[in-house]
Amino acid sequence: MIWRIFMVKVPEEVRKTFEKQRVIPFATAAKNGIPNVALVGMWWWEDEETMVISDNYLNKTKNNFIENPVAALNGWADGKSYQIKGIVNYESSGPLYEKVRVRATSGQRQFPGKAAVVIKVIEVFQETGGESAGIKIA
Repeated sequence: MIWRIFMVKVPEEVRKTFEKQRVIPFATAAKNGIPNVALVGMWWWEDEETMVISDNYLNKTKNNFIENPVAALNGWADGKSYQIKGIVNYESSGPLYEKVRVRATSGQRQFPGKAAVVIKVIEVFQETGGESAGIKIA
């Protein structure tokens, strides 16, 4: 898999900051550069390098990352903010898709769980503010 060349391990503090949020912004851009931001609430860290999002209603977002498979996400909590950037893969079969289906359909509220949006992290930035805002940390 070509991602292995680019992937970075997301520091634990960054993962924990994201985990304190129920909903996170998920930014993509169409091939022509037009941006889109969607709020996603069904997501998890699969490992130190991979975030998984359930595609429940990602219409514009899906079109964007099919054309341009990169994304940015922001996590903030406890006065800290981080941005991750990654390569997106859309999986409508396989083990991650099966995890999405279980999570999407087993809660009190039922969701479609159409596919697993798998984000392999390639960059992590400190976004808290001050002189180090925007500094790449991984």
